[in-house]
Amino acid sequence: MSSLKHKIIKVKAEKIVFPGNVLCRCEDGIALFTEGLLPGEEAEVFVTRDKKTYREAKLEKILTSSLLRIEPKCSSFGKCGGCSFEHTAYENQIKFKTDCVKELLNFLDTEIPQAKQSPVQWNYRNKMEFSFYNELLNSSTVQPLNRLSLGLHCKGSFYKYSEVPPCYIAHEDIIKACEIVKKFAINTGLKAYNNKSHEGFFRHLVLRKGVNTGDLLVNIVTNKQEDINKNFFDSAVKQLSSFCSSIYWTQNSKFSDAVNAENVTLLYGNENITETLTVADKQFNFSVAPFSFFQTNTKATEVLYNTVIELLHPTKQDTLLDMYCGTGAIGICLSPHVRSVVGVEQVKESIESAKHNAQINNISNIEFFAQPAQEWVKKNNKKFDYVIIDPPRAGLFENVIEHLLFLNPKKIVYVSCNPSTLARDLKLITKDEKYKVIKVCPVDMFPQTYHIETVVLLEKI
Repeated sequence: MSSLKHKIIKVKAEKIVFPGNVLCRCEDGIALFTEGLLPGEEAEVFVTRDKKTYREAKLEKILTSSLLRIEPKCSSFGKCGGCSFEHTAYENQIKFKTDCVKELLNFLDTEIPQAKQSPVQWNYRNKMEFSFYNELLNSSTVQPLNRLSLGLHCKGSFYKYSEVPPCYIAHEDIIKACEIVKKFAINTGLKAYNNKSHEGFFRHLVLRKGVNTGDLLVNIVTNKQEDINKNFFDSAVKQLSSFCSSIYWTQNSKFSDAVNAENVTLLYGNENITETLTVADKQFNFSVAPFSFFQTNTKATEVLYNTVIELLHPTKQDTLLDMYCGTGAIGICLSPHVRSVVGVEQVKESIESAKHNAQINNISNIEFFAQPAQEWVKKNNKKFDYVIIDPPRAGLFENVIEHLLFLNPKKIVYVSCNPSTLARDLKLITKDEKYKVIKVCPVDMFPQTYHIETVVLLEKI
């Protein structure tokens, strides 16, 4: 059969598969992956890749719509890279995500329950990172060409953006601050930074919200420009200070599109914001720095950490190792339930935050080490009763798994943000039949998106 690349064909959606793709079947039986369809829908798609065993395509036109389809809340849905599930109700999103976890972990004997829902489905994100960009306008418009704007990356693009507001997954105060800073930046007449030419001033806007405390941090990230000092931002600070607790200006002259803290100036308020989490009926306080990690859905984080405790059933006689501990939140929340905790994390700044957070919660049975997990395991042979692992999306290094098995803990809790790498790692951990998966519990932290957290309890056989 001749190649179908760059041709429009008709397909029918079979099911949604991780990470947020839709599996369709072509007339010749070959699998085709696209986005934006719901199971049972028929559509015309434009084939972008044609391999021997699969094809990829972009959605062109829906021919028959599912009864599960609803009108997306956001006008940018489908273009913006932030959301992928606004076209169906939340209960359907939960089912699709649960089904993805079940399919990827189908080698387990364990029954997998429906994912726990996030307590909030809209305006839940406590952190957003927006990019300034220069919007090219048609010459027929009364507005000038090359107008500065602010937005999120479009799906699959480093150089195209979807304007904000609107954004319905960000906390309302984040959007309120976003509008003020956007208007201020436009009024200055300065251009946004261009990732190709490396010219322009305004680069990013990073905002963090203490959902349970009300604190709000605003961080305006710009290119370096010698003739601009902190007084340049006075009018923005005046407007923001009425509801913001911390306002920063970060200068970054590096070519990378990542937010780099090259030169950081506190323009107003406190150095950090505070957030609280209530876990197992106890409230914990956290100091959140401009660049430190904190889970982005505060209310669902409480559900996640409570789930960890429910599965682990910790006792005051046992010791706990918290690998990939970040700013120490899981270990701190579990510290009242165990004898002692050791946290390991490669980012030094995160460990400094973890130590500070332990101090403000008056926790004395926890210690932290700033070292990559794969390096720390080479030098530390101390045994632990429990181990919690919450790795990045890439999952675990093999020597970390080997050390886990050497430690021989009674229980392991694996908290995963990527069910694909979770499946790979669970096969490695259980292959010698030293450990068995006892429980699996998906937890939805990211409504309107395909992302899903999964908590897995393993016990020594």
